[in-house]
Amino acid sequence: MGEHVNVGAPMNEVITSEMSEIRRLIAETFAKRNYLKIEMEKWYEKNTTRFEYTNELMTIDSTLSELDSHYKRLWDYHNAVNRAL
Repeated sequence: MGEHVNVGAPMNEVITSEMSEIRRLIAETFAKRNYLKIEMEKWYEKNTTRFEYTNELMTIDSTLSELDSHYKRLWDYHNAVNRAL
């Protein structure tokens, strides 16, 4: 957990291996979300009933929000500026 991976980040920005993994999960979850949103649009072009994967889409939205919040907490922790000086 203490390992820092700064590939693709500004030199003064700390990105840990955990943060890199969360970024990967965010990208993967976002891709799933986009796919389901496209499928939902197609569904409603042909159907008037509820989209069959609505619950899955809601779960993905919630997961994406949780991942984003977790990443932000880690970023803030590892990149906080010491203002007590």
